[in-house]
Amino acid sequence: MKILLLTLVLGVVCADQDPQSETDYSQLSGEWNTIYGAASNIEKLSENGPFRAFMRTLDFNSAGDTIHFTFFVKVNGQCRKLSTVATKTAENAYICDYAGKTEIHILHLSQNTIITHFLNEDEEGLVTDIVAFFGKGEDIQQEDIEKFKEAVREKEIPDENIVNIINIDDCPSE
Repeated sequence: MKILLLTLVLGVVCADQDPQSETDYSQLSGEWNTIYGAASNIEKLSENGPFRAFMRTLDFNSAGDTIHFTFFVKVNGQCRKLSTVATKTAENAYICDYAGKTEIHILHLSQNTIITHFLNEDEEGLVTDIVAFFGKGEDIQQEDIEKFKEAVREKEIPDENIVNIINIDDCPSE
């Protein structure tokens, strides 16, 4: 009887586990644009801010162990092309050296939308929560915008700190 009960408990526990992700991350690689950004410290998204980034490409390796970001930022009105590589630290979590130490958490991922949470600690030790919405192509769903806004609320970032990045992106396409 004890063996039967143990087998039942183990079966329930195993059935409750999420299956291993079989996502081929390399299929998500390609051209992406920053649609919206929100930050607990709005200076990070203001003109000349390091996270007012105009994304151009995201390149994932097939296992999703690294993400190579290529983007533009504006410095004194001039578009400057930058890139950085983030390395996976846990499921849907990455780290990179950009504007200090930046942890990246993928909150939502689909073929056309990526919503991320960046936790940035800059060189002065200031910690900032940033939520970013990246889109691929023209097919951005209202449901995805709502997911972005929900993530902003969960990180307790005020609505007035949301910036419509795509509308101010005038940097080159490559």
